[in-house]
Amino acid sequence: MEILSLDEIVKAFCGQIISGDTDIKIRGISTDSRTVKPGDLFFALKGERCDGHQFVLHAMNTGAVGAVISNEFKIEPAHKNFPVIRVKDTTTALGDLARYYRQKLNTTIIGITGSNGKTTTKEMTYHVLSHFGTTAKSQKSFNNFIGVPVTIFEIENRHRYGVLEMGTNAPGEIRRLSEIGAPDVAVIVNISKTHLEGLKSIEGVAQAKAEILENLSKGGVFVYNADNPWCAKIAGCFKGKTVGFGFSSQAHIRCTDIKKKDKGYVFELNWHLNVPLPIPGYHNITNCLASFAICKALGHDIRCVKDAFSSFKLPLMRIEQQRIGNITIINDAYNANPESVRAALQYLSEIDEEGRKVFVCGDMLELGNESAQLHREIGETVSCLNIDLLWTVGKYASEIAKAAKSSGTPERQVVSFQDVSDITPAEINELRENDIVLIKGSRGMRMENIIEKFKEFFSKRVPAHNCN
Repeated sequence: MEILSLDEIVKAFCGQIISGDTDIKIRGISTDSRTVKPGDLFFALKGERCDGHQFVLHAMNTGAVGAVISNEFKIEPAHKNFPVIRVKDTTTALGDLARYYRQKLNTTIIGITGSNGKTTTKEMTYHVLSHFGTTAKSQKSFNNFIGVPVTIFEIENRHRYGVLEMGTNAPGEIRRLSEIGAPDVAVIVNISKTHLEGLKSIEGVAQAKAEILENLSKGGVFVYNADNPWCAKIAGCFKGKTVGFGFSSQAHIRCTDIKKKDKGYVFELNWHLNVPLPIPGYHNITNCLASFAICKALGHDIRCVKDAFSSFKLPLMRIEQQRIGNITIINDAYNANPESVRAALQYLSEIDEEGRKVFVCGDMLELGNESAQLHREIGETVSCLNIDLLWTVGKYASEIAKAAKSSGTPERQVVSFQDVSDITPAEINELRENDIVLIKGSRGMRMENIIEKFKEFFSKRVPAHNCN
């Protein structure tokens, strides 16, 4: 982070200094007292599980040089020189300061949103842009009112590029995030039925994603999925420069002639550039195309990075494969919505290896009034694909099981559980050697906990001995 004075920080979010020495310099921002570094300004954020105001003294004792609060806070005489700034809302103040700080940066900012693939596209974009200059990115999936500001504070003027991920489950959230980040390139990876509890409909999803364009910098570029009708519609109304990516003839960055190679693919880009993508999942071709489109939007020659993905690794819990006991587990449990579940199913059905294909699917959350129908549609998809065994976990996912059976999947191939804890060693023992088990579900389901059950089961299993 570039150094800021306390005076300019206070002005950035209209705070009130209630104690302490104002002649200090801020070298970093912290929202977690456990990771405070000397020179940090600590923001006491109120969360669902805890209140950061309880940890102001701890932050002070571990190196913080000031704190931003919104609650009443008693200043002890021993700490009278410790700067404390009061604001109406600490989360809002954090965003306002990040917006101010972003305007001081010379860095080109790329903002990425979409219903699926945001994090993978962000990682791919970081991977290719790093070939053209020093690049910063969001850590993990830091894409909300806390994660985006924290990422911005980690960017310095030495960075040529900064890649931000922006998520939403309610109207107005991306508008605020784009206001904070002020992207020079705005990206919508795709639009599908997600977060319908807050966004109500696919139209609501499209409107929410389009908010990223409201704070695009002057002369900024809109990068969009040309195959997605909602993205294309938004692009058609946008008055500035656009770069589309996809498989259709409307795409500026177009994929043609795809071939399977090992666990990944090789494809032609714009009919002449041979691109190897040695990672699984057909949907990741689209994410890869988005990163190339971003390069084009920034004026780079994509021929320079056509082989960049030979060293790329997917983020955790995205088609993450491991061998446990005598079966293969594919952990795709980071999150789930109808489109991402279909992509996972397609990937599983196309695996050409020995062993049965087992799909373990948990609830897809936040789908509102369409939840039951959307789960049923997944069940119908399962029955059309080469899936040998279906396990569902959760009350909504039970609709997947019902629809699969009513669509022709034999009842003996479908098992339903109310919760992850209901999966017992007896069920795991029914799996056969070399079975391939793909695990998918919304973040709130914590489907990765099933993997721990597999590890425990196989650690206790006694291998058969040859008694000759």
